[in-house]
Formats: sequence, structure tokens, C-alpha cells
Amino acid sequence: MNDGLRQVHLGAFYPNDHHHTLWQHPEAGSQIEFDAFRSFAQSAERGLFDFVFLAEANWLQEHRGRVIDHAILDKPDPLTVLAGLAAETESIGLVATVGTTFTDAPDVARRLAALHHLSGGRAGWNVVTSHTSFGVGASANFRPGRMVAHADRYRQADGFIREVDGLWHGVRPGATFAPIIGARPAIVQAGGSGEGRDLAATHADVVFAGRRSLDESRAFCADIRSRRRALGREGEVVIMPSTAFVLGDTPAEAEERARDWQAMELSPRVAVFLLEEVWGIDLTGFDVDGPLPEADPDWAHAEAFARGQVGGERDARVLIHGWRTLAAEEGLSARQLLGRVRARRDFVGTPAQVAGQINDWVQSGAADGFVVNPSVVPSGLAEFVDRVVPELQELGVFRTEYAGRTIHDHLQEGSTHGR
Repeated sequence: MNDGLRQVHLGAFYPNDHHHTLWQHPEAGSQIEFDAFRSFAQSAERGLFDFVFLAEANWLQEHRGRVIDHAILDKPDPLTVLAGLAAETESIGLVATVGTTFTDAPDVARRLAALHHLSGGRAGWNVVTSHTSFGVGASANFRPGRMVAHADRYRQADGFIREVDGLWHGVRPGATFAPIIGARPAIVQAGGSGEGRDLAATHADVVFAGRRSLDESRAFCADIRSRRRALGREGEVVIMPSTAFVLGDTPAEAEERARDWQAMELSPRVAVFLLEEVWGIDLTGFDVDGPLPEADPDWAHAEAFARGQVGGERDARVLIHGWRTLAAEEGLSARQLLGRVRARRDFVGTPAQVAGQINDWVQSGAADGFVVNPSVVPSGLAEFVDRVVPELQELGVFRTEYAGRTIHDHLQEGSTHGR
């Protein structure tokens, strides 16, 4: 490694339940069989990633009485899968998404402590507060009234994390399991809103950020660290935006592949769903290859959508105005616009170009690294590991072996960020 350069952190997200996953790709495999998870995790470990990251789903996504195209199968329980992966890997961190709205602190503390112990200190907890989808979401599967307002969910989450942490450290009277010896599981949090950023600044070891421009990401990183300093937290935090990639032997080949993938990703049905997810009105029969809907969205629904984004514009009126302006200026159809604003092809190019772009973000202070979302599951991650990781190592900004065996070892390695 080059000691004069900021070191890149990498995580791997298993994207088995959203429209970015290319279900129809000839190399796509199972989304729920254990062999697929094992292949994915072992590829990430071979690539010396900090952690592998599984999402949570407390409901099967439906819209107008039908399961949407990209939610054919629900996600298996992440802690169950990661417990199995602990026996199939040796060093990589294992991060589970577990919500605070529909769970109970003692149960979460016990299950994460078990994973942490079984894996030798490799567990991580991605803290989410859960959300609604077309006004229903996870709350439909739990007792009435469990879902609370956005700001209240974050206050509730703060207390929830504190209770779990107290159980881990043996400071809560009457705890029914032994406290964790040494570092607790790493805390991951996606801080987008003001409340989310405060929660991340207060508790997180890793901030899982949404896609923004380089300048916006640099400002986001500065804001998180400023909030931490205001709270008296001077320790390390690793800020990792989510990203996707398309590789080719030449730039032209990568661009052509990206166009093919976008067409595969944005079928007319999926495009209509994505528009309705924002507009909140029935767009049955809408021609996605024409202009955006003339009618305004249901603004209350659109505002809820904007607030629920991990990254991006959080004011719905500003968001829609920006979409309309971009579509008009560049003559984009609704589907083409969605390909620009909601498709996930952040880094497109040769392996050397993609590695260079990742490094530019890290050296400029816009990120400490990235959580990689391959479009083809599970084999897409192996392509990144085999072709991009060596380029990062050649640049002297990525490890060539693990320096430790725990998730905190990985997150603290190469800490030259001035955090």
C-alpha cells in the first residue's frame, strides 16, 4: 500500500429483491439458495472486502394486488443466512440488516451477539427503521399501530440501539446472556434525512450512503463528521456509498453493455411501477416510451417517497421539477429518464477506468469506499473481484491481504482519512 494515499474500503451487497437485479440475464442464478449466498460471500472474501451485506424484507412487495416483477421471491432472514456463511468464510465481516420498528431489543441483541461470537468478531448490524410501500409495507405483517411517523421512528431507533448496546456490554440489569467481550458488532446506518444523519453520527461505525454527485457526496461526508464532532465523537467512521458498475474490455464495449443492461432492467411494467412509486397514482396503460405524465403526482405520496430515499433530493417538488427539466432538455422519454435517474450504473468503463473513478472519489474525500452492488447475482461480484480489485491494488490503495480477522480490524485498516 501507498502510505500517502487514502485507502479504499469495499463492501458487497447481495441485491436479491429490487429492479436493479437482472433477473433475465443468462448468468443470473438463484436469489435464495444457500449456494448462491456462499458463492457471493466467498468471492467477496477472495477480493478482501471489509464485509458482505444482506438486506431485510418483512414483506413481499405488491402493487395493485400483484407481486411486482422484481420481488418474485422474498429475502431469507439475513441472520440465518449469515450464521451459515460464518462457517463458510474466515475473515470477511458479516452485516445483517435488522429493523428497529418491528423487532424487540433483547431478541436483536441476543441474535447479533450469537453471530458475533460464532464468527469470531465479524458481525455487523445495519440499523433500519423500515418504511412503507404504497402505504402498506412491513406494517401489514405486524400488529396494528406498530408503524410510527418518520421522525418518531428515528427517536425510537436511538433508544433501541442504546438498549441493545447496554445488553451487549452487560450494563442492563436482568440481561439473560453474557456480555460481549471486546468490540461489539459494527453498527451500519444509512443516514439520509437530518434525523438519519444524526442517528448515524451518534452510533455508526459505517455510514451506508446513497448515490449522489461527487460534490454532494463530499458535502455529505463533511456533514456527518461535523455532526460527530458536535457530539464529541472523534473516532473513526467509514462512509461508503452504494454503487453499481459495468465493465468492458474497451470503453465502447462497456457503454454498449450498459445500454443492454438498462433495457433488460427497465421493462415497460417495471418502468410503470417505478413511476407509480413516485407519482402515487394509477398509470395503467401509460406509454413509458413517451414523455413523463402530464399530471402532477399525489404530492403527499411523492413527499413520502422522497423522504424515504437513502440518497438524492428529498424535496419531492424539486425532484419532479428536475426530472421534467432533464427530460425536456435532452428529449428523453419517461423510460429513458428513469434509466438516467433510477438505474444503477454508476461506474462504466474498463477495469482500469472503474478503479480510477473509485480512487478519485476516495482521494477527493467524497467517500471512504463503496458498497458494491453487482447487477448479475451471484456471479457479477466475481467479475469485479477478478478485474477491478487488482487495478486498485496496482494503484496502491487497496489491501493485498487481510491485516486482521474481525470486522473492526478491516474498518480501521488504512485509517488515513483524517476522520
